[in-house]
Amino acid sequence: MKRFKKIFIEITNRCNLSCSFCQPGNRPKAFMRPEDFAGIVRQVQDHTDYLSLHVLGEPLLHPDLERLLSICRDNSLKVNLTTNATLLPERQALLLNSPALRQINISLHSITEQGGDEQAIQEYLAGIFVFIRQATATTRLYISLRLWNTPEEENAGACRINKFILQALAGFFCLAAPIPDQLTPGHGTALAPRVFLSRNRRFTWPHGPAPVQGESGFCHGLRNQVAILVDGTVVPCCLDAEADIPLGSIYTQSLSEILASPRATRLYEGFSRRRLVEPLCRRCTFRQSF
Repeated sequence: MKRFKKIFIEITNRCNLSCSFCQPGNRPKAFMRPEDFAGIVRQVQDHTDYLSLHVLGEPLLHPDLERLLSICRDNSLKVNLTTNATLLPERQALLLNSPALRQINISLHSITEQGGDEQAIQEYLAGIFVFIRQATATTRLYISLRLWNTPEEENAGACRINKFILQALAGFFCLAAPIPDQLTPGHGTALAPRVFLSRNRRFTWPHGPAPVQGESGFCHGLRNQVAILVDGTVVPCCLDAEADIPLGSIYTQSLSEILASPRATRLYEGFSRRRLVEPLCRRCTFRQSF
């Protein structure tokens, strides 16, 4: 049976922010029903040990998040969550008391999109720092803080906010030296036990009209990961946020059947030969890091 390092389940594609780096998309906005989520979990539990409850959207918005996390716990699945952290203070107790939760990824670059002053950023960071203090004292959670490398010539405002955030992080963690303005993409730095900061260049979603990057290359889609969108559509990776490569519906087929479909097989075998058979993959810049 095919096993994945992780499976993405998009429990909602709604968000409480409107950031330029998240394409608005044409899919109807929805929350996945707990009963549908439970059925998906029963299907995928033999295919992975880890779930990431995110593709697009803000998972902390989900009104039944506690129930979803309980379903994961009951099926012995560990959960990673990616959040913009604006709802972290009001969801803190739930997250800290969820045995299923393994890692929280916090997209710090979300705040750079909101145009707030330093006081607003301080308040945003204060909520994150309270969470980190409690999480590191009472749980074994991993916390991954994510911020884009933003050269000043590209966006002076975002660069200024980034520097402010880095100074605040250095102060909170009592670091002996300042955090560099630019970190090596794909390489995180430890701020404290189980707390890390990573920096990458801002990526572009591969959905059209993104330019073609070439027809040859490799990807871990359908090898290390697969994604299930909020409507049950199975896609090969977490960057297919508009279902450009629909492989089937988890509500009408088993995951094993979907993975064995002609389109999935052609895509997988193409990666094995370093050939990109789908237009979405030819537009993807993220695969260039492999």
